[in-house]
Amino acid sequence: MLKENEIISRTLLTIDKFKGSVGAFKSAITAGEYTSLNMPNCFTRSLIWKVCLITESLNLTTINQKLRDSRVVYHQLMHNKDMKIPWSVLDPESAYYQPSNSVSRKASSKHKGTGKGMKNTLDRVHILHDPLSEENGSKVDETHDDNELLVAIILDVDRLLPGEAFYQNFPNKKQLVEILYIWAKCNPQVGYKQGLHEIIGLIFMHLSNESVIIPQTNTFSNDDLKILNLYDVNYLSHDVFTIFNKFMIQSGIITNFYESEASLWNSIERFNMYLMKIDQFIHYTLNTKLKLEAQLWIIRYLRLLLSRELGEDVETTMLLWDKLIASQLSSDHLGSNLTAIPELLIFIIIQLLMQKKSEIIASDFSECLSLLLHYPVNFTSQEARNEFIRKLYKDATKMYERRDNDLKLYEYGVKLNKEKMKFEKTRLEMRLKKKVQLMLNTQK
Repeated sequence: MLKENEIISRTLLTIDKFKGSVGAFKSAITAGEYTSLNMPNCFTRSLIWKVCLITESLNLTTINQKLRDSRVVYHQLMHNKDMKIPWSVLDPESAYYQPSNSVSRKASSKHKGTGKGMKNTLDRVHILHDPLSEENGSKVDETHDDNELLVAIILDVDRLLPGEAFYQNFPNKKQLVEILYIWAKCNPQVGYKQGLHEIIGLIFMHLSNESVIIPQTNTFSNDDLKILNLYDVNYLSHDVFTIFNKFMIQSGIITNFYESEASLWNSIERFNMYLMKIDQFIHYTLNTKLKLEAQLWIIRYLRLLLSRELGEDVETTMLLWDKLIASQLSSDHLGSNLTAIPELLIFIIIQLLMQKKSEIIASDFSECLSLLLHYPVNFTSQEARNEFIRKLYKDATKMYERRDNDLKLYEYGVKLNKEKMKFEKTRLEMRLKKKVQLMLNTQK
């Protein structure tokens, strides 16, 4: 966890730098300027995710009010009888087992005050979009097998990111199980699907790393306490639930990739359509020459939002996701910019194929499938990694803006291919030059 004073300093520096403008803040995120590498003294990922997906404001008073309203929703869900987690039905040998008469949800239902001048109790307020409301199509299905749901979530969470010390901590895992269980109960049309735990797992880990325990002292001003409230570890579950719900539901990620096989197939067909318009040679190679159907490899790309394809460093994935949630698209885009995320992902996948065009063309079926299932990503430096993600996102937005114009989409594909050919030519020339120089040195 970061220190309280460091969190306060970073947040104030960010607000001051962007003059309280959410638009300027989002532009800096998507342009690759607001990163831990470029702005180490003011970068905070929690601020990105909470501003983009909860508050839509950099005003401290507004931030606190929006957070309070969203936290009330999760607080009510936790104490709703339909949301009660059946820990007691688990095997008594399970680390998650809890007798039915014990107090549950100790980690996330314990709400301490946040210090001087900040009354932070959760009162009942009117919520426009209650996840339990029948009008929102999210009334809990009483016939759902809650026990199987809980066991399935636990099995996946226990296998989550085995190399990360964060998930060797049992309270962290249990908290994540609780959030996923309540989310699945609130969204019975989807329930719980494998893969959801990996997405929320990354978000939860990064926000937890910036959470703070607010000390009960008189050393902080009211504005300081408003900032610390944004990072309050006692409301980590509340904020992660709200962020995950909006990220997955309002973006259309659930609708396009998880809700049904038909919607997933439609997304795959949309990918094939765009690929044919942007790079006919890759489309021909995969579908006609190799007969390598997209469904053999692309489902993981879509459902896990490229988290496996961008390498083992989870920071690379988060850099891309930061940009996706901060998207500000052209005026012809209707509705929330979040709804563009599924198609932006498709255009990013097409670019990843174009990055490996030479290898795809030269490979046979098994070699190509292996390449796509184990997409090779290797960065020589953090700067190279950040630039790779910045360009991926930028080019994806350019394609997205041209998606309804076949000619412009094709022309942009040609432009990207020419840039890649020029880069490959330069790299080959440098290799040959280096080899010749080495031979000359050997002859001396």
